Amino acid sequence: MGLVGIWCMHFIGNRAIILGDGSPDIQLVYNAGYTTLSVFLPIIGLTLAFSAAEFPSKSKVLHWISLTCTGVFAGLSVVGMHYVGNFGISNYTLSYAHRFLAASIIISIGDCMLVLILFYTLREKWISSWWKRLACAMLLAGGVCAMHFTASTGCMYTLRSRNGPNAIRSRNTQVTIAGALCAVAALLVVGVMFVTRHRARVMKNKSQKVMLACAMFHPDGRILVTTEGVLPAREITDKYQHRTFNEDFDTAHPVFQWIFRVTRNWSGVSELIPRMKAHLTGLRDTSEDESRPVSSRSSAHYDPETYSDYSIVFRERFCAAAASLAATLHIPTERVGVLYDKIIETGTLRPEDKVGKRNTVQMDKLADVESGRSLNLFGKGQLLFLTRQLSSEDADKLLNAGFKFASVHQVGRTIAEPMQVPLAALEAHVADLKHYVDKLNTLEKPGTWLAFFGLIPRPNSKGFDVGVKKEDQDQLPDVRLLPVEPQQWQAEFLQRLDGLRTRSCMTFLEDRTQTDTQRSQQEQQFAMVLLQSIVQLGQQVPADWFREARFLARPVFAHYSQHRLRGGVSWVYTFCVIADMHTSLEACDSVTRIPLTFFSARQRCYKGSPDHSILARDIHQEFGPLLARRTVKKPASARIKKIPMRMPGSSRRLTHHHSTPQQTISRSSSFTRDDGSSEHELVDTSRKLSEIVPDKGADGERDNTWGGILVNSETVVKSDSKSEYSTGNKHLGMGMKVAVGTAKQEDTFVDELMEVTRTRFMPPKIGY
Repeated sequence: MGLVGIWCMHFIGNRAIILGDGSPDIQLVYNAGYTTLSVFLPIIGLTLAFSAAEFPSKSKVLHWISLTCTGVFAGLSVVGMHYVGNFGISNYTLSYAHRFLAASIIISIGDCMLVLILFYTLREKWISSWWKRLACAMLLAGGVCAMHFTASTGCMYTLRSRNGPNAIRSRNTQVTIAGALCAVAALLVVGVMFVTRHRARVMKNKSQKVMLACAMFHPDGRILVTTEGVLPAREITDKYQHRTFNEDFDTAHPVFQWIFRVTRNWSGVSELIPRMKAHLTGLRDTSEDESRPVSSRSSAHYDPETYSDYSIVFRERFCAAAASLAATLHIPTERVGVLYDKIIETGTLRPEDKVGKRNTVQMDKLADVESGRSLNLFGKGQLLFLTRQLSSEDADKLLNAGFKFASVHQVGRTIAEPMQVPLAALEAHVADLKHYVDKLNTLEKPGTWLAFFGLIPRPNSKGFDVGVKKEDQDQLPDVRLLPVEPQQWQAEFLQRLDGLRTRSCMTFLEDRTQTDTQRSQQEQQFAMVLLQSIVQLGQQVPADWFREARFLARPVFAHYSQHRLRGGVSWVYTFCVIADMHTSLEACDSVTRIPLTFFSARQRCYKGSPDHSILARDIHQEFGPLLARRTVKKPASARIKKIPMRMPGSSRRLTHHHSTPQQTISRSSSFTRDDGSSEHELVDTSRKLSEIVPDKGADGERDNTWGGILVNSETVVKSDSKSEYSTGNKHLGMGMKVAVGTAKQEDTFVDELMEVTRTRFMPPKIGY
């Protein structure tokens, strides 16, 4: 802007000034010294001006002061360049009219202040409106030109000497240099446009892949975007490799539920991410099988059995993509955000669909997506979102890092085009994202609640869906019954309704025939409150559900808030029902269906949940040995025998290695030293050898044939041998079978409701 927009304009504009009769020997010529100095004045001045505009400030007063300084610095840089450039005229002495000199300064500062304040105030709204930015640039250029010719008006030129042949030729040199700079600037603009178009094509291709994007919200509701007006995003993989044809990567998929829980407890996996990246470098993406080793050398580092499960590779790629996003945003991985509870289909926009049109076709597509109806247009890619509500300090840091915040109404088209999704669908998803992150920060549900637990069998024996609130899909349809937990007499009164259908419950509570003569006054009042709550609950769910549901008088405990510790729970009494498989919820505005397994997984993600540590332990047990093998050098003499073992209550297969005690210590020490992220010290190298190997036998010798099993403090090793451990002559033998049990995850209130519904309230025609 300084070199081309101001300096070149000045010398080309001065070339338009013709003195006298136009003879070359009396026209303006310049000396090299002041001409060179005039080049740096606008560059330095505009650097100060734009730095003042980017100065972060929480105070509105300081913000407007910085914008005012921006206009002043920019205007003075224009004025300074003009008069220093004219001071470099070697063959004339210039005298300016005072009124035009003052007018030129006012025009320069006023125009720069108006345009730059306008631009910096509205630039985020103009980020996808090129004509507004063009009009702003033209207004600024017009002000610079107006300042230049206003300053030239009334100027007196006093000739000091006539030009020689060399001076006459130098006039063309300055114009040539200015023209060349303008041409270079034009080429740069064309190059930027070409690169932008190319990146747009690349992003459209990425819309056909599985991507991870970041949606961070400013305290005032604006969303974080890059300087190009798009969301920060990273590719996870080309496509999730399904094991079967009827498998879909959706919220019911165990891998999605795993990464959903991991994002609620990043500390459980963040230490392993560097080794995950190293693991992924040994793999090569292929269209047939993305999980095969690239060479025999890589297969020597990795256990081939781990490649039978593609989910391991996909989970590593997700963690690596999240870490890459965090590095781009200059924040720790633990603060990159939590996973959004929906997967957005991308690449669904056909060429004849215009992103900018809010037509009925787009709205019909959006309605199809939200209602779960099948689409005529299948998505080519999938987009996962990490979302977070930023503080003012975090927002300022991201602004300083070069990111911007904008309203989705201004950048929606810029985001939707690369994603190849309808604009209406994108705006709806961003609104859901904002609601989702707001709920995470504000949700509080103390007291006693009356909820509705409706199960819907899924086709092909794929389990159940559950009816949840459409706006808050981690909650059952419910109404508040009491502001606090129930008293003993209230719990006993509710117990009298156990197992009754809703109509029977309402009849009992109304007690129109006065058959319940033992009911006290406070029980009558409580019965009326309970009756009103049941009526309100019935308005949220389908009528056939409400008619067939039965009351469960045993309370369950839900952890809704993300900011309260384990003790902050809600007491929940429920009506339970198993609906027909073909139940449709289109007519119900407040309830939708989600997979039961996903709904149960969401209830493990509250703050202070003990399942966080159990998940972190499982992650280290699953990934730790795999990632450690990359750097472990096994002695040629070591013969390791693998014994397959199964976790109680789980189908996951474990492999424990038997070796000498020294080899056990060496491997775990290497893992801890090289990785820096061991599973809470799988084997503590500071322990004595006697704590790792079995005790001495009857002959006083240590039995080193067993070696040692790498376990943590929560693992319990049980023997199914007929003889128990004793201090006598018997000791562990290699032929003994061993079962390894670990601490299990606690049952959520969803698991409890499912068990009760299955055992007590399941209709005979529905199998389980």
